[in-house]
Amino acid sequence: MFFPRLRNQAKWAFALLILIFGGGFVFLGVGSGGLDLGQLLRDAFGNKGPSTGSVSKAEQLVQERPFNAPARKNLADVLEKKGRLDEAIAAWQGYVKLRPKDTGALRHVAQLELGQADRYRQVAQFAAVAQQESGANSVFAPSARSKFGQSLGANPIASAVSTKVGAQFQQAYAKYQTAANQAVAAYQQIVKITPRDQQALLALAQAADTVQKRDVAVAAYKRVLALGLDQATASQIRQRIKTLQQSTAGSSG
Repeated sequence: MFFPRLRNQAKWAFALLILIFGGGFVFLGVGSGGLDLGQLLRDAFGNKGPSTGSVSKAEQLVQERPFNAPARKNLADVLEKKGRLDEAIAAWQGYVKLRPKDTGALRHVAQLELGQADRYRQVAQFAAVAQQESGANSVFAPSARSKFGQSLGANPIASAVSTKVGAQFQQAYAKYQTAANQAVAAYQQIVKITPRDQQALLALAQAADTVQKRDVAVAAYKRVLALGLDQATASQIRQRIKTLQQSTAGSSG
């Protein structure tokens, strides 16, 4: 099941969840420069920050010059500043297709995608909690096998709520998976361009670790170790590799 431990914790506040789940990005600096908890909190309460530039003008320029990389980069930047992150990510992806070796842009879009994955994960968690709560009243309802229970029938309100939040969960989970896969793919592209870049390899390992792509994370962590690290950091990474391998073995079992 997806995040099963959180389904019984329906009383957590949204801001607290952001802080707690942001903690998953902390291991060895996971997501440093990527997941901005302050921005998540501002987004959660509707503050998108300053809006600059015209989206319509930027879109028009891209339509007029679809293979102009600076035009696409400008559109991505404007959309991002407007808080339209899904569209901004798509625009950044369009830019890096034209400039596939721009590692700075690839790193930026990967960080945006990790942030989106975390947001969708939060939505899925709330939907899972809401779905469980929608069926809580059934504990106190008469048995559906009893004559009285059969005469009452199903609770239409509870059924409607359960269906709605179930659909929300599935939609959010699908978006989470898409964003997570895109983030890891972006870091993999950076590593392909700079295969001996220790920072790029560590970023890939941490991103894959964060979105639970254990095999990718382990492989990247091992490549980081091969490049040489100080003893303390190397020890931490070896322990993390061991933990991930044990977790993978446990899941397979």
